[in-house]
Amino acid sequence: MMDVSVDGGPARPVQHRSGPRVAGLGTLGLGLLLVGCGDDKAEEYDLESWQSPLAAQFSGTPDPVEGERIYFEEQWSDSSAYAFRCISCHAVDSGDTLEEDADAFTRPAHTTWNAAHRGTWKGSHRWDRKDSDRLGAYGGQICITAYFPNGDEMSPEQAAHLEAWMKTNIDASPGGDPRAQPLDYSFNDWPGQDDVMDAISGGDSGAALGDVDAGEALAARHCGSCHTPEGDDTPLIYSPPATPAADFVARIRKADLGGGVPNDRMPRITHDRLDDDELLDLLAWLTDPGRVD
Repeated sequence: MMDVSVDGGPARPVQHRSGPRVAGLGTLGLGLLLVGCGDDKAEEYDLESWQSPLAAQFSGTPDPVEGERIYFEEQWSDSSAYAFRCISCHAVDSGDTLEEDADAFTRPAHTTWNAAHRGTWKGSHRWDRKDSDRLGAYGGQICITAYFPNGDEMSPEQAAHLEAWMKTNIDASPGGDPRAQPLDYSFNDWPGQDDVMDAISGGDSGAALGDVDAGEALAARHCGSCHTPEGDDTPLIYSPPATPAADFVARIRKADLGGGVPNDRMPRITHDRLDDDELLDLLAWLTDPGRVD
């Protein structure tokens, strides 16, 4: 692990990629493109020659070294405190699983390791707030459009470099690794949603919801890749403990700031990354009156 800072922005912990580089497997999509729709059949494509429509506009030679820099450092000229990078939300390590990352954090989004084989990365549909269960690939613009509203859009050259680097992060065939399969989960509703909402319906907070100490540890692991302590140069602290638990749930599970207003700055954390018991413990810490960020 190391901290990096770009253009004077806040340093953020990044994860070093590990595992073998496998050349000659073609280019691939990026960012939240890894979120595929289980109802969509994987498209047929040749990993050797495939490029996203955006990257295909670049006439030069893609540079995987520059692509790696982009993944770990590029902020797309976003000068706000929310100057995220790809690594802020997506790990890329051969030791990652779909449930957790190999380093100190488990980020909101799934690992990009072996995700080149997910046919839904190459989908023809675009991201749509009104149909947010459908996230597909189109040149890497999903993350940039959704979570970098103060920044520039990804250029064809950046997309080409990033895809060239990400083709090295493959060490399994499509059928041999769950990380290489199209992902199927619900964004706006999840299996245990009614039970969670029942558990918080009485307006309880703190220890009445779960294990506060366990929740603090969960916050460090599941939120720490972006949320920083108050003493840091540019802290991303949490909403006050007096915030209703239901509001925290809406932000964590649905990326909803309330009243259907989307949270452009925080990806939702799905139940396969943070289960419902863990969510209740996290809520216990977030709503604890004695919480210290």
